[in-house]
Amino acid sequence: MEDALAYLLELRLRCRGNPDARALVDRCLALLAQAERADGEELQRIEAEIETLRTELAARFGPPGSTARH
Repeated sequence: MEDALAYLLELRLRCRGNPDARALVDRCLALLAQAERADGEELQRIEAEIETLRTELAARFGPPGSTARH
């Protein structure tokens, strides 16, 4: 989880001039923070939100490539 946090924080710095990109990164940071202290039911809600985010990104940018997921 620490690697994902570091990656997202670095990504937030790189996209600071793009409010849409920064909003996506902030959304991911919020999900990460929620997941760290979530119980089973809350984790299911977070997973559903991640799937919604994945669908939105695929619709906007196309299907994911062969890059590693964090």
